Amino acid sequence: MYNLCCISNELKEQGYQFQTMTWKRFNDLCDQHGDQYALRELGDRWLNNCNVTFMAIQHCAENGWGYRVSSSLFPVLTHPDFKYDITDVPQYQEIVDCLRETAEYNQTWQVRLSTHPDQFVVLASENQDAVDKSIAELNHHGWVMDMLGCDRSYYNPMNIHVNCTKGDLADIAARFMSNLAKCDESVTSRLVVENEDRGCWTVENLLTYFFDNYGIPITHDNHHDNLNPSILGNMQNCADTWPCKPLFHYSEGHPDKPNPRSHADMPTDCPPDFHADFDIELKSKDAAIRACARYAALQELTDQAQELDMGY
Repeated sequence: MYNLCCISNELKEQGYQFQTMTWKRFNDLCDQHGDQYALRELGDRWLNNCNVTFMAIQHCAENGWGYRVSSSLFPVLTHPDFKYDITDVPQYQEIVDCLRETAEYNQTWQVRLSTHPDQFVVLASENQDAVDKSIAELNHHGWVMDMLGCDRSYYNPMNIHVNCTKGDLADIAARFMSNLAKCDESVTSRLVVENEDRGCWTVENLLTYFFDNYGIPITHDNHHDNLNPSILGNMQNCADTWPCKPLFHYSEGHPDKPNPRSHADMPTDCPPDFHADFDIELKSKDAAIRACARYAALQELTDQAQELDMGY
């Protein structure tokens, strides 16, 4: 199964898209119109994003895809200086009702959901402020996943990078796990780690320091592994770390950009025929998934033709 990552361009073309608000904009609204006005404006964005999430999951159900829930549904909420709670916006009950309705519908749709908090989550940091922010961010994502009716299991994974290369790898992993233990169960029951496109956290080192020592499943990202390969950088080794069907990442480098880490808009191939689901991290979103499906179908026809040829 292929999974849509956060944004549906097809829904966006119909006028359904996520809304954001910067910390500066929120403070400007507070200064100009008062805190209650700013909270109402912020709550409108949060509610819109929950409604768009409902539509995105429904869209995925109709197409037979999984869905990576956006990590930006609630802008400003986890900012360390935000003195309010989600319950303080006037739309709070509507937000809760929308998330619960989504969870109820998805009991029928059965869209596999996941999330991928951003790169600023660094559980292994030696800076306590950074760790505290990371724990708060992860707990927030865990709450969202709970509200959407997700299992507290790796079937609905919360995927992050280690994002720390300073010091001995065993010490980094131990610090990471010590701070992970301070997170809510909504996080600890779902958290998996992904290989990185530079630095020490290749598939091989993640297997050694996170799975072998702590049992944390490893997400295989093909593009990262191409850029930062290791001897054990194959999907089967990663798949063996999952107690359920793995969720891996697929993308390709952009052919026209100098940075090899840039993701392409559209594919020239597709994920391999492998027992895993794949988040399609290509920029064209829905169109890229449909193209991957066409490549997969063509490959299947080619394989069948070859088998027939060999049979004669």
